[in-house]
Amino acid sequence: MIDLFKPVRGFLKYNNVCTDNNIFRLHYKATVMMLLIFTLMVTSKQFFGEPIHCMSDSEDDSNKDAINSYCWIYGTYTLKSRLAGKGKAYPGIGPLSVDDEELKHTYYQWVCFVLLGQSVMFYTPRYLWKIWEGGRLKVLVSDLRSPLVSKDWPNFRRRELVSYLGYTNIYTHNMYALRYAFCEILNLANVVGQIFLLDMFLSGAFRNYGAAVAAFTHTPRLPSNMVDFVAVNPMDQYFPKLTKCWFRNFGPSGDLQLKDRLCVLPLNIVNEKIFVILWFWLIFLAFLSTLAVLYRFLVLALPPLRTALIVSQIRYIKKSVVSRIVKRFGFGDWFLLYLLGSNMNPIIYKELLLELSKELEHKTVMV
Repeated sequence: MIDLFKPVRGFLKYNNVCTDNNIFRLHYKATVMMLLIFTLMVTSKQFFGEPIHCMSDSEDDSNKDAINSYCWIYGTYTLKSRLAGKGKAYPGIGPLSVDDEELKHTYYQWVCFVLLGQSVMFYTPRYLWKIWEGGRLKVLVSDLRSPLVSKDWPNFRRRELVSYLGYTNIYTHNMYALRYAFCEILNLANVVGQIFLLDMFLSGAFRNYGAAVAAFTHTPRLPSNMVDFVAVNPMDQYFPKLTKCWFRNFGPSGDLQLKDRLCVLPLNIVNEKIFVILWFWLIFLAFLSTLAVLYRFLVLALPPLRTALIVSQIRYIKKSVVSRIVKRFGFGDWFLLYLLGSNMNPIIYKELLLELSKELEHKTVMV
């Protein structure tokens, strides 16, 4: 069982230099890992067996494998009129009448491809940000993450960073920060879009699926002989484990023969749980991503908030020192400075802020 999840172990690795935040990592680490695990689960016959088993009229049926393949490829169906009510052997199963509406089920053969495609789309913003970031932060914080402060720091590395931030590259990081903000917006657009795409994939069943399952689970159910109407479990309605299939064949005389088969879909016991988890997770992730985008706009619009965020990174530093830096820095410069504070030794970071504040003050006086 452990070997099944070896391909996703790479997402558990810890990055020494963090160029994003926790909500961003929920998209490309937690969500992608979850989707890859789900993909491996629905494609692994080792643990869940064959995805479909269709019952034949006799024990010795030479067409059994052909019927299984046919019903898997062309889909199965349940009857809408048989989903709820009393006296049903199984929801959606019963004799077919003229007025019955057939609910077609053809999604299950595409589940693994949809989950795999989702994982690619959730990783795309991270891939773009890695290209645009270009390893800049890793170069700037090299050998400055250690809890032990090097003796060479006060003389050499301090001058390099102060020169980079305060002189040679000041006001040049706006595109750097805006690209990161674009990736955060892309994360939000992607997770909202995934909700609508899954709803289209399941023919409108996904939008209320999680809420319907939660409501059904927490509704007390009386014995069927005490009620006039028995509600159907949303999991059985949208992911039926027992369905019907029309198998078309030609007899010895060339006439068309229709065989109505009952088919068991063992894989739907996994699919129904996967899509419940995805419903709650995507709703939760969309909420967090909305907050992340709103937070980014507030940081862009409110310089006092930028000052407060830098002050929160380091202790025992005057707010006026940080405010002086924020007033002279553009949004992109502040963003890079904030990322440095998340990846540097706190003592070194404090000394950098003090030195940078002095240099900027001196530069202002000279002007």
